[in-house]
This record gives sequence, C-alpha cells and structure tokens, in this order.
Amino acid sequence: MTPRERIQSVLNGTTPDRLPFAFWYHFRGESWFPAQLYPEYRAPASEAVLDAYVEGMTTAEHEFWRRYQPDLLKVMHDIPYEVSEELTTIRSPNDWAQLPPLSPQSRHFGAQLQVLRNLRALVPLEVPIIETVFNPFYYANKLSEGRLLAHLAEEPDAVHQGLKTLYANLVDYALAVCEVCDGVYYAVNGISVDTASRALYEEHFLGYDRAFLEAVSGRGLVVLHLHGYGELYADLLADAPASLVCWSDRSCTLSLPDGARLFGRAVMGGLNENELPNLCRERVHQHVNDAIDQMRGVPFVMAPGCSVPTHINPEVLIAIREAVASAR
Repeated sequence: MTPRERIQSVLNGTTPDRLPFAFWYHFRGESWFPAQLYPEYRAPASEAVLDAYVEGMTTAEHEFWRRYQPDLLKVMHDIPYEVSEELTTIRSPNDWAQLPPLSPQSRHFGAQLQVLRNLRALVPLEVPIIETVFNPFYYANKLSEGRLLAHLAEEPDAVHQGLKTLYANLVDYALAVCEVCDGVYYAVNGISVDTASRALYEEHFLGYDRAFLEAVSGRGLVVLHLHGYGELYADLLADAPASLVCWSDRSCTLSLPDGARLFGRAVMGGLNENELPNLCRERVHQHVNDAIDQMRGVPFVMAPGCSVPTHINPEVLIAIREAVASAR
C-alpha cells in the first residue's frame, strides 16, 4: 500500500498492509531558524526574514520526510501569529479589540502557505500532507503572555472580541490550507485540567472549537488533537466532525481503546512523547506492540500523543518505523 492508502484504510476501519505511523517535532531553535521569529522578538518580521523562514522550513520538513518516511506528514506551524507595530503584546483587556483581521495569503500566514506549496511539489502525492492549526485559546494565551484567564475573569466581553477575530482569521487560513494540501491538524488547547477548568473551557472556548471543525468539515483530512495531560474533557468534542482524533493517551486518563470507543472513529496514538527520548530500540518495539495489543485488532495510526523533542536521537524515530513494519 501507499501511505495514502494506509491512512485511508484506517479511516475506513479496514486493516492496512501494516499500521501507518507519524511523528513530528518543532524546528524552532535550529540554526537556520530566523531569530526575529522567536516569541520574545515582537516586532513584525521583514520580507527577507519571511523568505528565510520559507526556505529553511521547506528544507527542514522535506529532509525530515526523506529521513523518516512517515505515512502522514504533519507540517509544523513554527512561524508565530502575526503582530503589528501598534500591538505586540496584549497587556490589558482593552487590547483584545485591537487584534486585526489577517489575510491568509500574506505575511506570516502567506509564508506558511508557501511552505506547504513547496512541500506539496517536493513530496510525492501518495503521501498526505496536513498543516498544524492551533486554536484560539493557544494563540490568545501566547499573545497575552499568559494573561488570558485573568482577563477573562475581569472583562469577558472584551476578551471575546479578540477571540472572535482570532477564530475568523484561523478559519480563513484553514480553508486556504485545504486548497493547498490534504487538510489540517487542529490542536485544541485549554481542553485539559492542566490548562483550564472544564467549566471555563466549556463556557468560553468550546463554541469556537466546534465552529472551526464545522467550518472545515468536508474540506479534506481533519485531525483533531486534544492537547493536554491528566484529565481531558474529551466528551465535549466527541461528536464534533473530524476524520481522525489524537491525544496523549499514555499521559492522561483516556486510554487509546477507550478514546476509540468514545469518538467512534479512527484514532492516532500509542506512543509516549515524554518517554521516547529515553528508550532504546528494543523498548520502542515493546511500546509499539503494547499499543497494538491494547487496540485488539482495530486499525489506528501509530504516533506519539504530541510533538517529540527536536533533538531526539534519530535512531529512536527510525525504530518506530522498523517496529510497525515488523509488528505481529
């Protein structure tokens, strides 16, 4: 089977020739990554910096694919959310209303779209490519330097002005992405006990995440990622439209088979991204086989629950590929 056929087989609930696998890591901090795009550098990036990002990110992702040959290439969105000269950080509730609408075709979003175009031209069509899109909670918390929940407690209406702008920009961008590659990996932050309470997420953020998934439904491959550790509020999005669901099943209260039953569709996971860097080849094989045993013949995509450390030993990642190829 081709990688695309393997992924489609899992989505259909049929058994592929072997389990498909995927993993990913961030490229921020690598020597080529423009320092002007680090989070602490708040000024808008120049066109030269954006060009350098496009060239570097295209090369890095392509080399990543060539080295590891994942069945699903999840592209990292390591370019920060665009800011302006007037609003580099959200410091007070009144600042939320100043977030501007953004075009998906220009500046930071446009640069990332160009990376996707480049990769689609370089990577064979038999390999599905999806783009990472973070949710409004993630960007709101980043842009406010962790003040999001405090601002919500003070002036919820003011914060929602900004959240609505973030949501609209992200939907526009995601729809543009679906015209370039196979779909999106929607990373939902705030849906776990380690980031927000269930009541707060349900009241202020669930609506945006549901609406986003509805907006991109039917546009391609949609991977729903529930980000967090410990308790997840997974039931709140259990019936939301998505092709495939993933979460850190080894580091939270929802196991992979229980999640497959809850969501009633294909899932991705089985590997612990926090433990992988410390594993030898034999232990990687054991983890892979344990995940297969847990799923009792139900096909899934073998993957860590979230990104692995950037400087993980390549032999560990190669061992994942070997393990799925030889799995019983």
